[in-house]
This record gives sequence, structure tokens and C-alpha cells, in this order.
Amino acid sequence: MIYALALVLLILLTPDYSSPFSPELIVTLSVIYGLLVIYFFNQHKRVTKNWVRFDVFFIIGYTIVHFQLPFYGALGLEPAYAAADIWPNKSIVNYATWMSTVAITLWMWGYQWILFRRMNVKKKEIFRRFNVNLYKFDIFLLISLIVFLSIVGSDFFKGIYDGGRSWGEGANYAYLVLRLALYLRIVYFLSSFSKGAHIKEIFNKLFTNKLFVAVLGIYTFLFLVSGDRGPVMHVTLILAGSYAFFIRPVSFKAIVILSSAAAIIFTIISLGRTRNADDLQDTNIFARGYENFQHSRDDINITAELAGSVRVQYRALEYVPYRYPYLNGLPLLLSIAGTVPFGASTVIKTFNIPEMYTSSSSFLNIIVKGEGYTSGDGSEILSDIYINFGVYGTFVIMFLFGMASSHIYNKANAGSFIYFLVLIILLYYGLYMSRAMLFTPLKDIISIIFLDYLFRKLLK
Repeated sequence: MIYALALVLLILLTPDYSSPFSPELIVTLSVIYGLLVIYFFNQHKRVTKNWVRFDVFFIIGYTIVHFQLPFYGALGLEPAYAAADIWPNKSIVNYATWMSTVAITLWMWGYQWILFRRMNVKKKEIFRRFNVNLYKFDIFLLISLIVFLSIVGSDFFKGIYDGGRSWGEGANYAYLVLRLALYLRIVYFLSSFSKGAHIKEIFNKLFTNKLFVAVLGIYTFLFLVSGDRGPVMHVTLILAGSYAFFIRPVSFKAIVILSSAAAIIFTIISLGRTRNADDLQDTNIFARGYENFQHSRDDINITAELAGSVRVQYRALEYVPYRYPYLNGLPLLLSIAGTVPFGASTVIKTFNIPEMYTSSSSFLNIIVKGEGYTSGDGSEILSDIYINFGVYGTFVIMFLFGMASSHIYNKANAGSFIYFLVLIILLYYGLYMSRAMLFTPLKDIISIIFLDYLFRKLLK
């Protein structure tokens, strides 16, 4: 009833597609959204007290991407770069923010509708015990690490950050196997403890898994010194999510403290990384980052990069369908085909599909910047759906996405290990999923399920 009433109110507040920027409307939509988020989390407490969940991180990321800059603009705190880089056509902002509010309301409604249908189902004690030989698994992890390091290229060891563009041939495939196997090993390790296990018991068991700890430590250290925050953040979330699910819930207070500390650390890392070997000198990434932080801390906004992704939604609304027709799902089908090795490239070559129609990011970058663009604007979840199916299609798919997210959570809670693997992949994508394409996590989901099946068959 709450979500239905909110939708009725939002329908009454529907702005014109193009209208002068209205601070009053933006603040009203933001307040409605804020109240719905409070209601959503308050209701979820009936199911679990754990705060390391996909829905928590997804909503945080969604809020930053879709509401931070419009809300700042409504309060007169518009960042200097916004006029040129974020909203070249500011008359779309009212409609885009309204669209974002309706979409997330439907997502929350779909999520909690399924959640509470299964709330009274008796939870099974978590999952079947594994018959995987963990020593053999650790040998495989070590070999995967050695293979990756042998082909990744020298720039990686120098601490130069380039997002993997200078990696040697085959390094991306080696990295995919290494990181997903490492995630799976973390899950195997933490799932072996009983509920409420003491932290001392966990550390004692770590000492008996030295090879696993060594690979995890080397992996984390190397990506830290290169300034690549993503892999480190993913490992941290896999550890936290598995710990919270198998051993002990993580409270709201703990997640706030840990998130704040992580935000500071990752900000310093981002300020210390460099693409130029001449900048490395004799200092490490933390020293460089802290020095840069001291020089520019008044201008630092740790959420600015994430918040800027809303420009992709604005451009999608500006160009489609008024200058370009809807794509009717072609980029989404190619995203699904891309989960199979060489699947997307084979389809593209077979049907001679132009580059601009291969993904939502390529489409929007090419129509805005031309085919010779040198830097892209990335993706954004609502624009990814909108350019294919329009605004009402976006609403329907977000509602279904909410239902699917909750169904996965319920199945994992009921004791399904496969659904837990899906849930843990969604967890580390959660914060950044709003600035990605809808099916971005699909490749990792299929790959980790396949690896789990393979290890159970081969590493007995």
C-alpha cells in the first residue's frame, strides 16, 4: 500500500519531458525517495539484522548516481563542471529525476513483495558440506596467480594504473579465472564455520590454510600498489558478505564505520595512482595519495565520479527516441551472448552489426562524440534499459529486477549454494551497478557457478 500510494503521488507529479529546472520538484522527489528508503530498510529489519546485503549497496549506489547532483543543484550547490559535462540540456533533469524515482520505487516494491512472501519459510542450516580437496584447490590458485603474473606485463609490477589496458595477451582471461577462483575459495573457507564462530577460531584456521592466505595476500597487495581499487573492494565485500551470511550479521553501526574507513583509504589510493612511470619516484601509492590529499582535500568529493554517471541517463533521454529509434533489446541480447567466450563477437561478425549497436555505452558515446571518440562516458542502468524499451519498459524491468533480486536472496537464505554464489556476485557489483549495464554481473555469475561445478567434479 505504501508503494502504491507513492506511485499515485509520483504520477500526479509527472513533469513534462522538457521543462525548466525546478528545485521545488527535485527536492519533493528526493524527500519522497528518502522516506521510501527509510521504510524499505525498516521493513527489511523484520527479516535480518545484517547490513552487508546487495539491496543496501545497490540503493546507496543508485542514490548517489541518480539523486546527488540534481539535489545539489536544487540547493544551489551545483558543481562547477555540471553545466558542461553533466547536463548540457538541463531541461531534461526534472523528467530524468522523476523517472529515477518511479523506477526505484517499483524496484523496492517488487523486492519486498517477494521478500515477505517467503519470510516465514523455515531457514535451513546453511549449505551442504563441500567435498572439494582444498589443498588441490590452493595449488590451482597458486598456478593461476603465477600464470597471470607471467603474462600481465611489466607495468603492473611498477605500480602503474591503466585499468588493464597494457596487460599482455591472455591476461584478462587468466585474471577472470584467478579472481573468481579466489572468491570461491573465500566462500568455501568461511562457510566451513558454524554460526557465531569466534574470531579466534577463524584466525586459527587461517594458519592452517597458509597457501590460500599467501595467494590472497599477494593478490590484494599487488592491486593495492597499482591503485586498482576494484579488485581490492571486491575481495573485501566477498569476505564481509560471506562472514555476515555464514557466521555473524554485520550491524548498521559496523557497516557505517567500515564503509567510512574504506572510503578514505580508497580515496587516498585513487589520488596516489599514476599512469606515468616518471611520477613513481621512490614513494609508495599511500604516500603519494596522502600528499595529494593534503594539497587538495577541500576540493575532494569521494562520490563525484559515481554521481557523474547520471549524465548518461540525461543523454539517453535527450537523443532517444527523438533523434534515434529504440534499439528493441539488441545490445541486451549481445550482453547475454557475451557470457559465452567469443559469443558476442561471433554474433556481431555473423550479422555485421555496427559498433554503435553493440552496447548501450557504445551507442551513446558514438551518437554524442562520433565514431572516433577517445574516451567514453561509461554506462548507467536506467539508460541501458531505456534506449531499448522506453520509459515504461524501464519501469516494468526494474520491477522485475526487484523481484528477481529478492528471489535470489530468499533462495540463498533457504540453503541453496548456487543462489548464494549469485547473491555474492551481486553484492560486489551492487555499489556500482547503477553506473553499469543491466547484465554486467551475468558473466561472473555463470563463470563462478561453472567453476564451482568443475572443482567439485575434478578436485575431490
